[in-house]
Amino acid sequence: MDKLAVIVPSRGLMFSETFEELLRELEPFDYEIFWSHEKPLPQCFNDPTEVALADPEVFAILICEDDMIIPKGMLKRMFEVKYPVVAMDYPFRQDGDSTILHDPVGLAYWTGTGFILISRDVLDRMHKPIWRTDQTFDPFVDKDTIHFWPRKLTKTFYGLHDLNFGLTLYSAGLPIHAMSQTGGQRKLVRLGTRHTNDGAHDIAELTEVGRDVVSGMVDHENIQLFLGALNRIQNVKVWTEIPPFISYDENDQPYLNDGREFSRVR
Repeated sequence: MDKLAVIVPSRGLMFSETFEELLRELEPFDYEIFWSHEKPLPQCFNDPTEVALADPEVFAILICEDDMIIPKGMLKRMFEVKYPVVAMDYPFRQDGDSTILHDPVGLAYWTGTGFILISRDVLDRMHKPIWRTDQTFDPFVDKDTIHFWPRKLTKTFYGLHDLNFGLTLYSAGLPIHAMSQTGGQRKLVRLGTRHTNDGAHDIAELTEVGRDVVSGMVDHENIQLFLGALNRIQNVKVWTEIPPFISYDENDQPYLNDGREFSRVR
C-alpha cells in the first residue's frame, strides 16, 4: 500500500504541541515517520530523504520541522491542491516576517521547509544530494525584471537548503505552490525552572506572517524598498551562470560592474 513518508529533522528536542498537531494531521493517512536527530544541515534532511526514497511504497514526502504551528486540516488541504510541491508559510525570526517569496502570479521562488509536501516523482528526478548548503541563487531586480543566478559558496551560511531547493525547481519550470493559509513557529524563550512543581518552559508562538518579508534578505529598515522592487516585477530571468553585468567584492557580495547605480537590500 502507498504510504506517506514523514521526515522530522530535529536538533534533539521537539515541541510536544508540534508533535501533537502533526499526529492529528496524519490520522487519515498511512504513514511512516523518518527521524533525524542531532545532525547538521543538510545531512539532517538528506539522510532521512534517502532512506524514505529507498522504500518503493513511499508516494510522497512531508517534511515537518520540530517547531511548527500547524493549523488544523492543513495537510488535507495541501493534498487537495493536487500539485507536486506544496508548502506552508510561517514567520521565521519574528512576527511579521515570512519564509516564502512569491513571483508575480503568486507561485513561490522558494519556501521554508517547515511544513512542505513533495511528490516522490519530483525528488526521484532531482540531482543528488537533493538538499544542499554549498550553493545558492543570488537575486537582482532590474526595473521590471528579477534575475536569479546560481553560485557556489566558499563560506558556510545558515540554511540555504530551502532557497536552493525552491529555485532549482523554479528554474526547471516547477515552482512550489504556496498555501494561502499560513502557520506559525514556536520559539523556546526560557527553559523551565528545575526542582519545582511548576516547571513549564517559556515558549513563544510566532503567528503573524508578512507576505514576502523573507527573513535573512530584508530587515525592518528597508522592507519598503524591497517590497517596492517586488511590486515592479513583471518578468523573471533565471541564469545558468553568473550574469556578465555582475561581479563580487572582497566580502563575496554581488555588485553591478557596468557602472549603473544600485541599492542593496540586506
